[in-house]
Amino acid sequence: MQLAELFTTCEQLQQAGKVDEALQTYKTWLETSSDPNRFMAWFNYGSLLQSTGDTLAAEGAYRQCLTVQPRFPQALINLGLTLEKLGKRDEALQQWASLVSQRYLQDAPPTDMITMAFNHIGRVQEELKQYDLAEQALEQSLAIDPKQTPALQHWIHIRQKSCAWPVYKPLPNITQNAMLMATSPLAMLALTDDPVQQLLTAFAFVERTYSFQQEFLCQGRQYNHARKRIGFVSGDLCVHAVGLLLAELIEGIDRTKNEVVAYDFSPEDSTAHRARLKSAFDHVRSIHTLTDRQVAEQILEDEIDVLIDLHGLSSGARPGIFALHPAPKQGTYLGFIGTTGMPWFDFVIADKYALPEELTQYFTEKPLYVDGSFIPLTRDETPVREASRSEFGLSDEAFVMAAFGNVYKITPEMFATWMALLDEIPSAVLWIIDDNPTTTANLKAHAVAANADLNRIQFTPRTTHIEYKAKLKLADVFLDTFPYNCGSTTNDVVQAGVPIVTMSGRTLVSRMGGSILQATGKSADLIAHSYGDYKAKITALSELAKFSDYYPTKTNAWKFPF
Repeated sequence: MQLAELFTTCEQLQQAGKVDEALQTYKTWLETSSDPNRFMAWFNYGSLLQSTGDTLAAEGAYRQCLTVQPRFPQALINLGLTLEKLGKRDEALQQWASLVSQRYLQDAPPTDMITMAFNHIGRVQEELKQYDLAEQALEQSLAIDPKQTPALQHWIHIRQKSCAWPVYKPLPNITQNAMLMATSPLAMLALTDDPVQQLLTAFAFVERTYSFQQEFLCQGRQYNHARKRIGFVSGDLCVHAVGLLLAELIEGIDRTKNEVVAYDFSPEDSTAHRARLKSAFDHVRSIHTLTDRQVAEQILEDEIDVLIDLHGLSSGARPGIFALHPAPKQGTYLGFIGTTGMPWFDFVIADKYALPEELTQYFTEKPLYVDGSFIPLTRDETPVREASRSEFGLSDEAFVMAAFGNVYKITPEMFATWMALLDEIPSAVLWIIDDNPTTTANLKAHAVAANADLNRIQFTPRTTHIEYKAKLKLADVFLDTFPYNCGSTTNDVVQAGVPIVTMSGRTLVSRMGGSILQATGKSADLIAHSYGDYKAKITALSELAKFSDYYPTKTNAWKFPF
């Protein structure tokens, strides 16, 4: 059989659903062939093995391909991907690095192969939190082809996560407008308090990312169930910021009136919290291996009345399910704290403080208001150990300002305010997350530039959730971020009995902290509306710390002498 005939035969077998026969045909041909172009058959064989999930065999096929043709770029790319899947990230990076090194040869690989290799290097280094290396890889990719919106989008968010300011650093042949348009919705939540910009960013992202054709599978259906059937679609039903807030909420839904179904594609983290979440639902449908259409058909079969998405525009979202409209009413909640710009959502769950009427014009979804805060306030009765400040190098006399939110939420303006607080409060210590070496080094550099004493900034590594809660109880005040407030973290702060000073603005995400404080009845003295007000409230708390019996022996009661 000639090579061209082999490809035709195997393609026909694949189209007929006879994948195993196609694999056997490749294998038999390769065992006897000495065709100088057999590397192409090895590559196709590897690709087919990879598509069936046989990653180890695919690795072997790609290596055989490269034995015949060592510089075949597609094989270097795919071998890297299989090695990554097998947990061999360093070896994967080496494959892609060998490809990009060929750009200087006379017969260099096509530029799209080189940029693809750079982008994979950037992606993996980002996952490893080697943000400086990730940024360098993407900058080299963009220098070759500046029109790569996905690469630019990741580069922007990487700079946020590494606190490299200004985030929009000039790049060759890329305008500030292009950077603005390429910014992801998640990144924009932390970059601006402008609701118009957040709406436009969501629209731009949806338009360039999703090409779903809307269908209305449930059109004309009217259900008359004795109990309303509510479906939740999520990949975060585990120890995740969203999952940690959900268990008590789901358990609290009135089962005399409602039946609750989870459409779950979460990782199995084998935790007690994951088990609790799964048991909180009446039914759990595992949809890990199902296509969006298969999931939609299952939802239709289950006759779900209201379908709620718990991702929005966040990582792991499966909007293709909702584009098929398998339920009469569809909404979004909690996973993305802003408008999604998606036309298949009817409503967003919020409260009137977080999303007042005047801000609803910047949402494509209609608000479905709940009483209290739209962020669930949980009652975690898990015992938290009594930690001591000395364990973490903190003085008992210090006014400890904890800032344990995600580092990408820190802005230059907020960090400057924290530095000003260190200057104004002689006993103050900033206790902040040591997320990764790049970000910590950058924050230290920013502090030095602000003439701050680095001895008064304590970096603490990320740890287990229960240990983090023990740390929280040692703080005198928690510093919220702006414009992206803390959400799940604020719930933990409330549980710890520590005051949190937040700042409310003009976007849903900048009003989360205020929403929670409104619900606890502690809003007037802890919600700021400007950086100056924010600083003044924290300074006032530092003065109270000297005289109030509330400090430093904290209880879970919110006892403030205001």
